[in-house]
Amino acid sequence: MAGRGNLYEVDQVRATQRELFGGPIPSLLLTRLPFYYALLSPLAVLPFEVAQWFWLVGMVLAIGIFACLSYGLGRARTAIACCWSWPLLWSLPQGQDVALVLLFMGAGLWAFYARKNWWLAGILFSLCLIKFNLFLLCPLLILGKVGARRWRLAAGFLAGAAGLVGISFAVSGWGWPRQYVSLIFDPIASPGLWAMPNLHGLMVNLHCGRALEYLLSLAVTGMVWWVVRHRPFGVAAAVTVLGSLLLSQHAYIHDCAILIPALLALIRSASGSVVRFSALLLLLPVTYEFSFYRGSGTVLTVLLLVLMAAVTWASGNRRAPTPARSEL
Repeated sequence: MAGRGNLYEVDQVRATQRELFGGPIPSLLLTRLPFYYALLSPLAVLPFEVAQWFWLVGMVLAIGIFACLSYGLGRARTAIACCWSWPLLWSLPQGQDVALVLLFMGAGLWAFYARKNWWLAGILFSLCLIKFNLFLLCPLLILGKVGARRWRLAAGFLAGAAGLVGISFAVSGWGWPRQYVSLIFDPIASPGLWAMPNLHGLMVNLHCGRALEYLLSLAVTGMVWWVVRHRPFGVAAAVTVLGSLLLSQHAYIHDCAILIPALLALIRSASGSVVRFSALLLLLPVTYEFSFYRGSGTVLTVLLLVLMAAVTWASGNRRAPTPARSEL
């Protein structure tokens, strides 16, 4: 469907599913931006089963390259964390693309720290927009940590984002933003709200209203800003990812795989035993298995909130030093 201008028309998506699979798949709608589907469209020339294998091999390679590019986190430690990660391993048979996001994050960190190429790092980070809903608070990180060199990082990110948006308009016309917004606010695009490891899912499970969700969202945003202003770039980036996941309105257990580099950075930072213990729990598979079989993201969300609060508390008497080599 890439390039036809009807990516976000539910009836057209389900008609295509009936043509390919013999019936519609209600939970499978197109929720990425058009540029992403345009880049993946060459897979459509292959038979479905062959394309599946290409995709699976590609995701495994993406995980391996991410581990190799994990500058400052330790390749062996990162590889072990990937093998431990229940969300990451679960994403493979589900055909999810979170491994691509990890690859772009790892490549951006490599360009940032190893190559000192701020412009390239920004462009690589912009590719994470394939799941932009998981990086909602990144503008706070850029604003809070902008310096002479960080401006080049921001410029690279904006240039990359502009290019991706341009591709989206080129392949889907001028009407796709309206169709996309209409789809993402449609409840059918976010099934299983109770399983989401975010504030939205927590409110569903606790039967609370939107007012409390808004208050908690403001609190999380405030904690992220405080840490960004008082801690080095690595810890600030880690907390930004944690906060973005909590604020996301569309996230599932497999999306927690993006936390791997953030959790590794927090374990290595001198932030106190509560931070390190909470980060370790979020790296181990037990917590995710419990949430999966209970069909609820409440435990994960509460643990993320505890970790956020612990890092914020530990940041109270700190100031942002020069980023260390071991930071994220």
